[in-house]
This record gives sequence, structure tokens and C-alpha cells, in this order.
Amino acid sequence: MKTNCNIISFHECGELDVLNVENVTIQDPVNDEVLFKVDAFALNRADVLHYQGFHTTLPDFPSRIGSEATGEVVKIGNKVTDFKVGDRVTSIPFNTAKYGVQGEYAVVPQNYLTKVPENLTVEEACSIWMQYSTAYFALFHIGNVTKGDYVFIPAISSSAGYGCFELARDAGATIIGSTRTSTKKMELEQLGINHLIITQEENVEKRLMELTQGAGVSFVYDPVAGAFCDEYLEALSRGAVVIIYGLLDPNPTLFPLVPLIRKKAIMDAYSQFNHVEDIDKLNECKKYILDRVEKGVLKPLIGKVFDFKDYKKAYEYMLSNQQVGKIVVRVNN
Repeated sequence: MKTNCNIISFHECGELDVLNVENVTIQDPVNDEVLFKVDAFALNRADVLHYQGFHTTLPDFPSRIGSEATGEVVKIGNKVTDFKVGDRVTSIPFNTAKYGVQGEYAVVPQNYLTKVPENLTVEEACSIWMQYSTAYFALFHIGNVTKGDYVFIPAISSSAGYGCFELARDAGATIIGSTRTSTKKMELEQLGINHLIITQEENVEKRLMELTQGAGVSFVYDPVAGAFCDEYLEALSRGAVVIIYGLLDPNPTLFPLVPLIRKKAIMDAYSQFNHVEDIDKLNECKKYILDRVEKGVLKPLIGKVFDFKDYKKAYEYMLSNQQVGKIVVRVNN
């Protein structure tokens, strides 16, 4: 049997207008694949890079898009052991040009699914894995962040930034966030982000040194890169780790050899994809995150919800940089 449905796809790379809703026929899942009816999906900056052709994962045309969705299992492959028809699932991003989840139905291998935590809404359930798994491997597998560390999170109003804030706070670190303007300051402070640098109004290096009492920051979770790196490199502590996981600054990111040597610091060209391909590490991450989600320690922050017919408005909203938290599209109400 086959499933006929509407999906978001693109046939060439470019700007937002390359995305369109297309009616397609999805083959039944085989082997370890799971087919689920999508209730909602979340947007990520990686999706924009994907349709623009700048992501590390290159599209295979015609290409689906998206990596985070939640819904109900309707069919399973013959080697699926972890799920059954009727289970509610949510997907984990991984490096793939074959699978995409933005649409009415999606197919995902069982390793990159988990059951939906019962204490989350539909919108929250599709917003777990990009933000928390990305931060998890960066914080604990590369940065070895522990209690008492100073952690700097630029663009902390993003879902990725806020997810890192929650995990680092849970680990006992002191978090310093940044945002470009004062527009989101009050909202971020209400979320418990007490140390906040307004990058267009303040000297980043100076404020980092003030907030760390001259010690410097031991971990940086940077989605901006480009010229922005120069604003904090002299405020690193000795042995610091800098994670570059995004490209919000379109300018080239030059490798700062001398500043890193001076600080005995590491700059990591980071992708969560390079970690979740190790299934043992992935399962460790699943256990850690789900335990904290189910206890209420971690709770995805939802910025705004759109209907499926307004998916382009959802992308436009993301590109406007107005949001605090995750942007979600509801498919089935």
C-alpha cells in the first residue's frame, strides 16, 4: 500500500519561494522505517540553510525538508522493534538527504524517533531534539561543562540558545547570554536569564570579563561565527572550548590561531549530526534528555504557532528574528 499526502518540498536551491506544497505518494516503510501521521513540525535555522543550499547536508532533488515532527504511527517496517501502530512519536534530527518531515506524513528510521513524553503538548513534543541534543553533545561530550563553569550563549533567544541555557543551568553552570538589541531583554529576564549582553549597545569582551570577575568564560556556544568571534576571544578563560554551530553572520569565519594559542583554547566546527550517527551515544543522549523532560527540568519554549497553510509565513517569521523560542507549524488540529 501507499500513502498519498501533501508535503513541503523544493526542486532547486534558492530563497524561500523555492518551497512549495506538493502532493506525493509515499511508499510503505521498509526494514527499520516508521511512517507516522504528522500533527505538528518545528522549524530550525538548518532548514533555511538546507533550501538555500548552504547546509552540510546537500539536498537530493526533489527534496523534502525538516527534521523535527511529532505524530501517530500508522505503519512500521518489518524490522521495527521499538514502536507499534498507534504510538505517538517525535523525531530526532540526523544527517540525511532522504528523509524529511514537514508535511502531512513522514517516514523516519526507528533509531531517530522516541515516544512523546506525556507531560508535553503537541507543539512542545516536536521541539525537543534539535535544541537539546545539539546542546547536550556540545556541553558534555566536547565542553565537559560542570558546576561553576561560566558559559556564554550568543543569540540566547533562539530555541537552540534557550535549550543550551536550560541544560547548562541544570548542570550548575553560570550562564551569560547575548542578544543584538534590547527588544527581547525583558522577556529573556523573565525566563531567568539574569546575565544578558546587548551586543549592539555593549562591549562584549568587557562585559564578559566583568560578569566573570575577570576569570573569562570557559565555554562558548556560538551560532553567529564570522566577525562576531573577535568580540569574545580575548574574554576566554585558559583551556576554554568554543563551539561554532551556526552561520548567522554570512561573512567567512577566519580561524583565530594566535588568540586560541594564547588561551590554550579549542574552537570546534560542530554539528550534532556527527554525534547522533553513533547509536550508543545517541541512546545515551535520549535517556539523559527524556529523563529531564519527564521531570520537568527541561521544557521547550514555544515562540509562535502557525497553521500548515501558512508555513511560508512561519519561515518569514523565523527570518525576521523576532521570535523567542521555537516556531511550530500545526498540520492536524
